[in-house]
Amino acid sequence: MEFKASKYNIYLIEGNKFYIFNQLTNALSEFEEDLFYVIKNNEISEKKISNEEKDFLLSSNFLCDYELQEELIMLQRNRIRRYGNHHIRLTIMPTLNCNFRCWYCYEGHIASKMDSQTIDKIISFVNKLILSSKISLFELGWFGGEPLMYFEDVMYPIAKYIKKLCNKEKIRFRHSITTNGYLISDKTMERMNEIELNNFQITLDGSKEFHNKSRFAQDDKNTYDTIIKNITNLCRQISNVGITVRINYSPKNLPYISQIADSFPEDIRKNLRINPQIIWQYKEGVNEITSKVFEQLSIFAQKGYDVENIYMPSSRGIGCYTENMLQYVVNYDGLLYKCTARNFDNKYSIGYLNEDGEHVSNANYYNYFMSSFFENPSCLKCEVLPSCAGMCIQKKIENSLPFCPKESIYNSVIGQVRLIIQQRNT
Repeated sequence: MEFKASKYNIYLIEGNKFYIFNQLTNALSEFEEDLFYVIKNNEISEKKISNEEKDFLLSSNFLCDYELQEELIMLQRNRIRRYGNHHIRLTIMPTLNCNFRCWYCYEGHIASKMDSQTIDKIISFVNKLILSSKISLFELGWFGGEPLMYFEDVMYPIAKYIKKLCNKEKIRFRHSITTNGYLISDKTMERMNEIELNNFQITLDGSKEFHNKSRFAQDDKNTYDTIIKNITNLCRQISNVGITVRINYSPKNLPYISQIADSFPEDIRKNLRINPQIIWQYKEGVNEITSKVFEQLSIFAQKGYDVENIYMPSSRGIGCYTENMLQYVVNYDGLLYKCTARNFDNKYSIGYLNEDGEHVSNANYYNYFMSSFFENPSCLKCEVLPSCAGMCIQKKIENSLPFCPKESIYNSVIGQVRLIIQQRNT
């Protein structure tokens, strides 16, 4: 069998050290200079590579079968993740209302609350999903609005039921929430442990000065300190906790986001994954500031935070969770959606739950069965396809103009690899 270097390898020289990273396997290894250039220059031969080296290089996908069209691996993973997986992902919106009024938020915050009839429909829907499918993982998530506004009335009873059903059916249960982190109390955390709610995404809008200018409650202009305190308490009181601290940045606040690093006690920093995300109104200029983002992340890494794999390719073959056809978003009113990054009005709905908890689909639902965005000649030949997987299918459905983020994706992966190397060498 003849071999070739994977087209999804990324080659990096740091000082006098030589590294190769493969985007399909996320393998990262240091190489001797001679072997590094043999692979990089695709000068593969039995004379230059021992059998032991060959086995390692093949298992990591640094090398592959000469005849292999590697993009077919992405297509295979895509089909499995979209149609052949055993993973239910259910996101529930107890309300579209919120206790904050962030200027950049795309949602219209209306006074709303999920009623008991919709809760019953969701429970029936979950029963049907679990009992009619061969499910190995049920991932329950909460979104809003601010879901914790109705923790006791909506979140707790639904989650308690689903967790119990998963235990009975021997299905793995994963539980997460996207929240502003302001309404967390000791009583809430006690209940969170009971329902195994232990994965959190909580947002800060930069350092304290910037955060408090854009992320405030009606009667509190210093939400930063409250959120920091609540994150700290979560780390100390929630079992098996994992917290992603999403940091919204703009060109203006980016130079100061590393100030957040000193806000948390050292003993909890290992539980905090730092995830900077540009505010969507500024996305056009993201390429120019990618290196500055990693400069800030490097400071977090030095201070004991988890910054690994933030921008690493998932290699899952889909660009977004929306493409999983066992993924649903249930709004407070019982309407069903696929995407959480759009307004929750009828034009984006995929149907509704009827009185028996059945999904009554509409025409829009079937749009999500179309081919993924990357299934075109340009994307399929691209060397960063595993790190990108194309634009979200939601944008394809909306007939958005194609946009190629290749430069940004490549720079992000390079920056992440450098961070991992930095952490390994400290």
